[in-house]
Amino acid sequence: MRKSTVTLLTIFSLAITSLPSLAGWQLDNKNSRLNFVSVKKGTVAENHHFSALEGSINKSGKVSIKVDLTSVDTNIVIRDERMKKFVFETEKFTSAMFDAQLDKDLLSTLNIGDSYVKTVTGNLSFHGQTQVVAIEVNVTKTNGKTLLVNTTKPFFIKADAYGVVAGINKLKELAALPSIDYVVPVSFSVIFTH
Repeated sequence: MRKSTVTLLTIFSLAITSLPSLAGWQLDNKNSRLNFVSVKKGTVAENHHFSALEGSINKSGKVSIKVDLTSVDTNIVIRDERMKKFVFETEKFTSAMFDAQLDKDLLSTLNIGDSYVKTVTGNLSFHGQTQVVAIEVNVTKTNGKTLLVNTTKPFFIKADAYGVVAGINKLKELAALPSIDYVVPVSFSVIFTH
C-alpha cells in the first residue's frame, strides 16, 4: 500500500512539473501593441493602434491572434468612429484573425536570452477576406515564462485585397482629403506568457 502511494505521488509530481512544458503561451494584451500607419495627402503619415488583442501559441506551435477592430485608436474620436463604420464595418466584421504554424520545437529549444529571427507565413482574415501574409519576426525568450515577439520590419496590408477601398474612399470624402494611401504598413510588439 505504501509503495503504491509513493508511486502515485511520484506520477502526480512528474505530471505537475511537466505541465508548463505542455501548456501553451497566452498573449498579454496589457503589454502588447499592434500599430499601423496611414498616409494622407501623399506626405502626412499618422500612427494608430488597436488596444484589444487576444492570442495564443499552443504546444504544437499553432499561432492564433485575434484583433478587436472596435478597439482602433487613432487619437481622434470621430476618425475612430468613421473607420469602424466605413472601413472595418464592425457591425459585420468585429475582428481580424491571424493563424500560422511554427516549428513546434522552436520555442522549447530557445534558451533564456536567446533571439531567433524567422519569417512566419500565415493566413490573415479581415473584412470577410483571407490572404496569405509573410511576416518577419524576432522571437526572444526573456525569461522562463515570457516571450517577446516583434516585427523586424513592417508588413503591408493592401486595401484592395481585403475589399476596403470603398471605405477608405468614404473617409477621404468625409475629411475632404485629396488622397489616403491604399497600402498600410503594420508592425507589432507582443508579449506571450507561459
